[in-house]
Amino acid sequence: MNKQPWKWSVEIEELANRHYVRVIEDGAVSIKGFRSQADAKAFANSERARLGLDTPLKK
Repeated sequence: MNKQPWKWSVEIEELANRHYVRVIEDGAVSIKGFRSQADAKAFANSERARLGLDTPLKK
């Protein structure tokens, strides 16, 4: 199934020395903050696998 990016996405953003992962799942947005970029990337990759997304992470 080809998922529309505005409904299904995982993105990483840095703001004020924190790394945030934005997960968009069926149009619903959730955001989680991390102190390290490595932790944020690991979480983002696990969410991408859970959602079945095969496109690169958005930064």
